[in-house]
Amino acid sequence: MTIKDFFLILQSAIGENVRLTHSLSHEEWEEMLDFAKKQALLGLAFEGVKKLPKEQWPQGNIVLKWTMATEQIKRLNLRTTNACLRLNDILSKEGFDTCILKGQANHVYYDSLIDGVSLGMQRVCGDVDAWIWPKEKMQHPVKNIIDYCQRKNILLSLCHLHAEVKPIGGVPIEIHFRPSFLNTPWRNRYFQKLFQSTKFEDVEIDKCGLVKKLRVDYDLIFQMNHIYRHLLDEGVGMRQVFDFYVLLKEYNKEQSERLELMNKSELIKHIRACGMKRFASALMLVLQEMFDISNDELLCNASKKHGTFLLNEMMTAGNFGHNDERMKALEVKKGRLSYQLQKAQRRFKRNLRFLTSYPEEVICEPFARVYHFVWRKFGLYRY
Repeated sequence: MTIKDFFLILQSAIGENVRLTHSLSHEEWEEMLDFAKKQALLGLAFEGVKKLPKEQWPQGNIVLKWTMATEQIKRLNLRTTNACLRLNDILSKEGFDTCILKGQANHVYYDSLIDGVSLGMQRVCGDVDAWIWPKEKMQHPVKNIIDYCQRKNILLSLCHLHAEVKPIGGVPIEIHFRPSFLNTPWRNRYFQKLFQSTKFEDVEIDKCGLVKKLRVDYDLIFQMNHIYRHLLDEGVGMRQVFDFYVLLKEYNKEQSERLELMNKSELIKHIRACGMKRFASALMLVLQEMFDISNDELLCNASKKHGTFLLNEMMTAGNFGHNDERMKALEVKKGRLSYQLQKAQRRFKRNLRFLTSYPEEVICEPFARVYHFVWRKFGLYRY
């Protein structure tokens, strides 16, 4: 199996008429199945396999394995969508507005990609990320959210970005106080101010019910930041890039029809002010490699240098960095340092590989971590 063959399967999934470079052996198909699993793209890749010429299909037992895995993904998606709708109803009755971030909200983009095909249900799902805020304006909205979680006895853990609360129907739930963040203080200040003026839209997901999501232009900035955070914090896989691809396709389709959307120049202005312009050019190169999209569909020019580096990181680390063998050398061990301090030290050592590409975020990361710890430990959200 070559990575080019895997990319061809992804292109087949999005409706391109492609053929593999050669007929794969049983071992190569097993390798392909394993790689798709590591990148959390099992269901979407299987859609691409089914669209290949019949003579290039894998052997029967591989198809059976892939079919069973895809059906399981569909069941999990239905459960996760129901959890989104239940969470939305619960929080609305408690006086909160809710915006579903990424995850199930991305189904809207997947399902509009190809007529008659519900690709969203074949996307490997995770937890539910919901950005919430009180419907009534108040001085300390984050305090109000945390107090609500404590009063209802649903708070499991707390960090500067979100609170993990009790699952709904077995689906993990994260309640966000803010959509995301950046380590660099002046970049983060711009990012938070930008999202204070976020535009939303109500959409139906999986024909099950309505949820609020970010408008497509704001979603582009948010999900670029999400991929950026994954890269620097733990590792990024191809699922997040696939999400960004379908989002970008939707933006390109809507941008000429909806005058209220930001144009590409405005988007790049905000991306640059958030310190993500270099990362954006790297991501554009990865999109070209994976999906063979044209230059005029990109947000900005692609960078071969930084894009190749990003693609290599994705290949090495996999989804959430679960397959990064390099991290074994930085394993957290019992010793004099506390567990949390060891984890912080481990992350900083890992991030040194990004220093030349993204120096601001790497240098500011330890300081941001200290601030987040103080914010949580001393309850600064109360003031």
